[in-house]
Amino acid sequence: MTVVTWQSGCSACHLRAFGLCQAVQDSRGAACLQSVRHPARFYPPGRTVFAQGSQNVPLHNVLSGWLFSYQLLPDGRRQILQFLLPGDIAGLEPEGAAGITHGLETLSEAVLCAIPRDGFHRLCARCPAVTERCRWMMARDVTLLFERLATLGRRMARERVVHLLMELAVRSSRTTQFADGTRLRMPLTQPIMADALGLTAIHINRVLRELRHEESWSSTTRR
Repeated sequence: MTVVTWQSGCSACHLRAFGLCQAVQDSRGAACLQSVRHPARFYPPGRTVFAQGSQNVPLHNVLSGWLFSYQLLPDGRRQILQFLLPGDIAGLEPEGAAGITHGLETLSEAVLCAIPRDGFHRLCARCPAVTERCRWMMARDVTLLFERLATLGRRMARERVVHLLMELAVRSSRTTQFADGTRLRMPLTQPIMADALGLTAIHINRVLRELRHEESWSSTTRR
């Protein structure tokens, strides 16, 4: 796998405003963070960052781009678990003998900053606020996963699609300023949405066509 190193120091990182490293405020903590992390790396679209079952997976800070975590079933079927945007973290779960329970893949060009597990433990010991910030982010992710569970279990196809798009739009507001008429480009394909929502790509296509038709009709009536 070929990746490009992204040279950027912790002190200038935009994630210090809202990501995991927001908790690192003093110079001592920043120096510790700088010493334990790997240089940030650029990944092209469609690249596997780590595979399901991998061992010793570091914690990954998403600096830019869109990614998704997933699980593969024995017959090759894939369930997308979560979409990751700038400021999110990946790889934060205990590893058993079989390795990490999910994989991570890029949807768009992405830049990730990796912190090895032993280095992360040293950072938490040096800067306890990182542990609290990590707990908060994990609780937020659990809330999103509860919503995804409700989507897969009870929401109709149209509700599933709209809820996912609204979730991603709200989460994108951390790094994008929206105004009336703003258009948000999402690097989602219909098969990707199908794997996230438990539908077929054909069903996703039908729902999106219906939504576009309704939007077109609504725009015409407002004129």
